[in-house]
Amino acid sequence: MRLGRKNLWYSMSLAGFMLLFLVGYFIYMLPSLYVDYVMEQNLKSIRRQHEAYVEQGSYQGIGVRNSTACISLEIPAEGDRILVAGKAFCAELECRDQRLKRILDSSREWLFGTWEEAGAQELRQALDECGEIFQELAKSGGPVSLKLQYLQDMEGEFFNESVKIHTYSDNLFIIESGIEDANNRYTNYIAIEKTDDRLILSLLPVVAPDADEIRPVVLQSLPMLGSVIVLLVLLFSQMYSRGIVRPIVELVRHAEEMKRTKDFSVERPKRPDTADEVQKLGNTLDDLYREIRESYRQLEEKNRELEEENKRQEIFLRASSHQLKTPVAAALLLVDGMINEVGRYRDTKTYLPKVKEQLLSMRRMVEEILFLNHCADDMKIRRTDVGKALWECMKSYQVALADKEIRVDVPEDMSLPVSTDERMISQILDNLLSNAVRYTPVKGHIRISLYPQKRKLVIENFGVVIPREIAPHILEPFVSGSHQGDSSGAHGMGLYIASYYAKKLGACLSVENGKEGDSVVAALVISDGSE
Repeated sequence: MRLGRKNLWYSMSLAGFMLLFLVGYFIYMLPSLYVDYVMEQNLKSIRRQHEAYVEQGSYQGIGVRNSTACISLEIPAEGDRILVAGKAFCAELECRDQRLKRILDSSREWLFGTWEEAGAQELRQALDECGEIFQELAKSGGPVSLKLQYLQDMEGEFFNESVKIHTYSDNLFIIESGIEDANNRYTNYIAIEKTDDRLILSLLPVVAPDADEIRPVVLQSLPMLGSVIVLLVLLFSQMYSRGIVRPIVELVRHAEEMKRTKDFSVERPKRPDTADEVQKLGNTLDDLYREIRESYRQLEEKNRELEEENKRQEIFLRASSHQLKTPVAAALLLVDGMINEVGRYRDTKTYLPKVKEQLLSMRRMVEEILFLNHCADDMKIRRTDVGKALWECMKSYQVALADKEIRVDVPEDMSLPVSTDERMISQILDNLLSNAVRYTPVKGHIRISLYPQKRKLVIENFGVVIPREIAPHILEPFVSGSHQGDSSGAHGMGLYIASYYAKKLGACLSVENGKEGDSVVAALVISDGSE
């Protein structure tokens, strides 16, 4: 999932949970809180209304919650009068009927005599008897005299009067009449419908709700709403950080670890497969680190090769100059003897070939050194039959083999095709055969083995072993040993050149004593350049 989709999903989830919380709050919690608040306000309002009336004795100048419905009733401790007061009037009722007076006295006895010790049931009974008084008053009429003390002008108390007519049919319409005071807005609905034989009117007075009533409830709920919202945001932020921020932090930590490690040994950490930009960045960083590590490894390998090359050239400069001194000195000695006709050197026909032999030895050494320095620049990899190349090299050693009566065992199938540089592989084979022929004693034995499946060639010459002191250095330049039957004055470059060419071709050359301790085994494992 892309980071953009993750951010969108996070935002949508957070908005959805917030919406569900707010909807649940407004459906299940806010109504009950509002009802509790209104009931508490009504309780406070009736208490303020009652205390103000008790203190003042009337409703003049007193603000009440409902101006049209507020009323107070005074029952004196003695007498037959009852005082009734409202916002718009104040009246005195006097009972003249004896039966009503007895009921009033009985109620007064309940109210004044047992008020302090009366329980809820007794109090309810007393109130019920008061109710009977008013019912009797309402039924009798004559036995009660009404004296209106004052009628207050309420015109200034109300304002914003409005009238609307809603028509539903030709015979039915509803009049909506509204008016306000300082505390409430009153609405009266009058439904009027005319039929064939009558006219029907229905009245419904209501107190319209006010938005200011619910505002305190919302304000009281703000701390709880804020706490829950902050909790939800923190919870989703934690989830979001686990999904996005934590992988970035781990990626930064991994990059710092790669920066601190100098040997490029930091391995790729295991990450969950999220397929987002963070994972792609981590994979790209790991791939870059792997490429840098591979380049560093190749650079180190190249530096080692250059170091070996510099060391080899330094050895050549020191050792070749030393090795060339011997044939040069020998050739000069022979030439001086022949020029001065000293003793046997007068016979120039005998000693001039000796001079030529020394010069040819020097030329061969110089050619080998020159080719050794430039062989890697002119490599031509092509399909070459190593067995056939070995057989061609053996033809040039037929005279030497016959002179020393050396027996050579070769396999019936001399085919070993590989992709390599023909000139360099022929030089390797020639040096190996040259060493085998040179150091094998008279009437000795040489065995050649080919293993095509392993691309391996083995030349083993019997009757000779490598001296223990030079065995570890046998492939180094100018290392050679004195063996019986060796009178050629070898300069110790053959095996070193063969080893150098094998390394350039990616082959592996080893020269060591045989397991039986009476032979020298040269094994060459050839790398196929086509792979």
